[in-house]
Amino acid sequence: MKRVYFDNASTTKTDNEVLNEMLPYFSEYFGNASSVHSQGKTAKVLLEDARDTVAAFIGANPREIFFVNSGTEAANFALKGTAFKFLGTGKRHIITTSIEHLAVLDTVRYLESKFNFEVTYIRPTSDGKINTEDIKAAVRPDTFLISVMHSNNETGNINDIKEITEAANENNIIMHTDSVQSIGKVRINVKDLNVNFASVSAHKIYGPKGIAALYIKDRTPVEKFIHGGKQERDMRGGTENIPAAAGFRKAVELADSRFQKDTEHYQILKKHLTEKLKGLFGEYVMFNSDNKNCLPNIINVSFDRDNLIYDEEMLLIKLDLKGISVSGGSACTAGTHKPSHVLLESGRDRLTALGSLRISFGRENNTEETDYFAECLKEIIRIK
Repeated sequence: MKRVYFDNASTTKTDNEVLNEMLPYFSEYFGNASSVHSQGKTAKVLLEDARDTVAAFIGANPREIFFVNSGTEAANFALKGTAFKFLGTGKRHIITTSIEHLAVLDTVRYLESKFNFEVTYIRPTSDGKINTEDIKAAVRPDTFLISVMHSNNETGNINDIKEITEAANENNIIMHTDSVQSIGKVRINVKDLNVNFASVSAHKIYGPKGIAALYIKDRTPVEKFIHGGKQERDMRGGTENIPAAAGFRKAVELADSRFQKDTEHYQILKKHLTEKLKGLFGEYVMFNSDNKNCLPNIINVSFDRDNLIYDEEMLLIKLDLKGISVSGGSACTAGTHKPSHVLLESGRDRLTALGSLRISFGRENNTEETDYFAECLKEIIRIK
């Protein structure tokens, strides 16, 4: 059975060009970038070339790019590194939102419970966006850090990070944004956004898993995250993953050169599926993604339980049995689906949030697959 993969916001397939770029660094160019001999220097040159490429893609200086192993580590680095820098200073208040990725939410909860930092969680408006005025209203004299995602990983809705950062700067507050989902789908310039931290990840743009990057604006106060070595300019110990760095570099090069083609492709698929779903379910399908200010590759939908018959707990499983890979609101825990915390915070009831679907397109998807997906939904979800 042919698989239809509509879960590209979770991870993308590693591009063949990326894989081919990585292979020599597993065997032929296997040196440690910290070694002073020629094999080490070859690895070091590749590592710095990759740093230059990532930096140019997001408008940063290469010395502001630090390689890590995941977007989650990047968030931990930014949040814990900043919090530990401010320990004992009297600054103890953090502002974030209730719809962040768990990489942020779990980290600030840890800082709350173990180090007695205080955290304000800003709830979204009914359209799933974060209101800058709510951020401003939460600022206190002891606020030192704000963390707001650039785009939501479930709905694709884009926040006005530049406006939020301006509010942060007015109060000398450090600003972090999780931009993992946005990279490659919208153009991002960290200097224009004026943030202190931004995270990007290779496996969201057809690169390998196991490597990501944290942008740290020059002179931002932050503690070293991993001890045990002088790598990454003495900010993250550990031998660098050179094959992954080679793949990251190539993935960024492809994302840059294909940006217009990719985004236009996603928009075509998004429009096509949106019209299909409206045609099948009319007003009974609810779109949780803002078409006007949303990533081009994500559609998040819920269904009107008062007028449609379907089993929220079985929706993903039935689609999987038909060869379709999509996500619900959040990952499974112990085999039980949980309702999307993003949709719950945006005002959806528990069962509606539980039965939500995130469809995220990739380069290899086509309109025939969207048609098949829509027809499968028609069989699974019936109008009363």
